[in-house]
Amino acid sequence: MVSGGGTVGMYDVALKRRQALMGSSGLTAIVKNGKVFAIAMFACIGGLLYGYNQGVLGGILAMPNFNARR
Repeated sequence: MVSGGGTVGMYDVALKRRQALMGSSGLTAIVKNGKVFAIAMFACIGGLLYGYNQGVLGGILAMPNFNARR
């Protein structure tokens, strides 16, 4: 019979190695890395502008005056 005790230890070592290579996560990791922070802010601004555009144009398209002139 194979006990499998050696494979569990191997997975623990691999997990610890991945965690060491990965580093910290969350908001602190994003702020520490300037390139990742800039990409995240660019994506956030894009989402904000898209939502604002949909809100403004959605209101205009629903106006009776706009539909009459269209």
